[in-house]
Amino acid sequence: MMRAGTMTIDANRWEPFTTIIEFLGVAFTGATLQAQVRQKKDNPGAALVDLTTVTNPNTEGLRLIYAGSATVADHIAAGRLSGVPDGMGAGDTTALSLVGMRINEATMEALPPAKEIGADLTLFWDMQITQGGAKRRWLEGPFNVLAGVTH
Repeated sequence: MMRAGTMTIDANRWEPFTTIIEFLGVAFTGATLQAQVRQKKDNPGAALVDLTTVTNPNTEGLRLIYAGSATVADHIAAGRLSGVPDGMGAGDTTALSLVGMRINEATMEALPPAKEIGADLTLFWDMQITQGGAKRRWLEGPFNVLAGVTH
């Protein structure tokens, strides 16, 4: 069993959260994506945030932006990579998946308050990807809701 990678997410409470996650060496073509945010790991009941596969970048959820193989140089030229990954050369061919995550502002605002006014809140998240019938947790970690002033 491979352990999931750790990724800390810092998200401002009073605005939508968006990010693009890069998976080097895998192409998630046809995969189903799911991520949840909960107060604690293994917390029963409904998730605070439940993201599923979407195709529209303006819809809350997880979107497969790109999945395929090309040379590192081609990925860079297309804007999919910002530079040559460690241990690789520009002429090396590699699979790559880019997953966009969007959490709407209303969802961020509805998350529970921190114990003290003005404090950040730490929750937990993970992402499962199902491909070819096999479900696997790829990422997990703290989900920090950052307190703010302007609503």
